[in-house]
Amino acid sequence: MADWQSHEHLEDHFRNHGPEVGARTIAEYDASARSLLARDDVLVFGYVDEKTGLNHLELYDTETGHFTGISDDERWIVTHFRAAWGYIRDLMGSD
Repeated sequence: MADWQSHEHLEDHFRNHGPEVGARTIAEYDASARSLLARDDVLVFGYVDEKTGLNHLELYDTETGHFTGISDDERWIVTHFRAAWGYIRDLMGSD
């Protein structure tokens, strides 16, 4: 299963996105991100990150709006946050 690139990367994303996904602690934030990876009822698609040019695999829960991005080799968790459908639709059009 994918892991965060570093504890600092996880901490940074928790500070930026923890409250929006309902996480009060880093452990809750990590668990929320990983929960999408373990499910088979989420929307899965690929896209190219405009900032890095890297391919990513994205998982999106249409009910909660939770979005988890992982590297295309499924090694790293790239991000986890809450996203509107319009944002997801635009990413889907990029692959």
